[in-house]
Amino acid sequence: MEMTPSPVERSLSPDVWNPASLALNAIPPLDRSVSTNSTRSSASGRSASSSRISESGIPGRRGYMRPEGTQFSRSARSRDSVMNLGTIAHLQYYFARTGLLDEATGRIARKRKNGSRTASGSKRPLSEGDMSSLSTSSIEQLEGGLVESPIDGTLSPNWEETEPMMLPPTVSTYKNNPIYVPPPPDMTVLRRELRETLEETAKHLRELEKGHITGTTASGKGKSAEGSNSVPKESSRKSADTPGWHQIEGLNLLDVTTLAIRAAKNYYTAHEDPQRLYAIRPEREIRKELYDVLEVLKRLAIRNFANGVQPSETSHIKEWVEGIGDLLDIEEETEQREQLERESWAWLKGDWSGRERERELLFLRSFDGTPQPLSEWTDPAGAELPTPFLAELQSGLRLVHLHNVLVKKSRRQFETIKQYHTDTAKPYRCADNLRYWAKAADLRWDVKVDIDAMGVVHGEPEAWLKFDAALLEWSRGVREEMMKEWKKQKSQTRTPTLKIDTKYEAA
Repeated sequence: MEMTPSPVERSLSPDVWNPASLALNAIPPLDRSVSTNSTRSSASGRSASSSRISESGIPGRRGYMRPEGTQFSRSARSRDSVMNLGTIAHLQYYFARTGLLDEATGRIARKRKNGSRTASGSKRPLSEGDMSSLSTSSIEQLEGGLVESPIDGTLSPNWEETEPMMLPPTVSTYKNNPIYVPPPPDMTVLRRELRETLEETAKHLRELEKGHITGTTASGKGKSAEGSNSVPKESSRKSADTPGWHQIEGLNLLDVTTLAIRAAKNYYTAHEDPQRLYAIRPEREIRKELYDVLEVLKRLAIRNFANGVQPSETSHIKEWVEGIGDLLDIEEETEQREQLERESWAWLKGDWSGRERERELLFLRSFDGTPQPLSEWTDPAGAELPTPFLAELQSGLRLVHLHNVLVKKSRRQFETIKQYHTDTAKPYRCADNLRYWAKAADLRWDVKVDIDAMGVVHGEPEAWLKFDAALLEWSRGVREEMMKEWKKQKSQTRTPTLKIDTKYEAA
């Protein structure tokens, strides 16, 4: 009769600081694939319990890894969240280097008691003989992956001499080189560049038209000379008959026209007042003309400029060049008229001390599009309320129109009042219009006005006084901002011609 083996006897429970080990007599048996606290990693040879064996045979101190540069993919390098991983590694290195990590988590290495279990489950501690039996390669492997920790007092205190100076964790190791983004170009520069590229394209088109006329005349003379038994003159057709001449002409036209199209696109997209540009010519028409010219150039390149540039293609490109030139001329004329109109405004200059309401009234009349002009703006103190000026603005509808017109005249065209009441027969609609105007004044012009909308609608005296003060403050703020914009636009230095004249006179 076979005797069943008695189970393995175990001592009392191990100490709480002992690392976990594999279960005894587990079914099915556990192998090394189970995640445990091993004393040595098979890949790097580092100690999971942060202990190491130095060359002198003195057992471990907690080690740490010096952070190394990580190679990221091209797409990952464009994201700041990925590139900041270097800073995280720096913090980990700093905490391990100074011992803060051990003190904060309470994971300071403790000396094992004799007879305590190790990670492999054995009760016998590592002796000096076992240490001597370790191979030299294993020790060198441990030495290469770990650095001695400063919390161990058994080693030499001169460890700082061999280690570089540590930076505090507030210093980032992520070197973010700022990319300089140039400011958007001035409209004067874009317009001058567009005119120069159009002029260069027109010059090439004139050369092509001259070649077409010369070729036609030379062919006609050749036929008449052939009929009269005389030798025709081929000097005018010499360049056209040269091999590759059509490709040279086509490539030159392709280059200059492409530059003109790019300059036109930059001018359209960076325009400060696109609504004024589209009022001269609709946006759909402008885009269609650009695509048509690109299609002509595409057909030229597909056939490899065979038989040269045809007269129909030349005329199509010439028509586009002349159309863009006319557009720029009309726009410049509009700007000159606006400049002359500004110079005629009396409220832009002079000393208006004591006549503030008169100045603001002239300013509002300059942009008021209603047929009936605004009444005189008098001081409401001591006068019968409401004054004719305040009564005309009581519904708020005229103020909404004034605000929208002033926004369109400024260079920062945003926060227009899009929804408002046109039928002001009801009192609440007038109050809503006044509230819309007050909120838009705060959002667009940074002028906070304090009004009692329902009090103005119902004709309360205190509300009229507050309304008059709010109108005066709003008009002054809008006028000062627009004057500042016009002054800055006028004082902008005109950029010289972009072309560089390489001609010089011989000495």
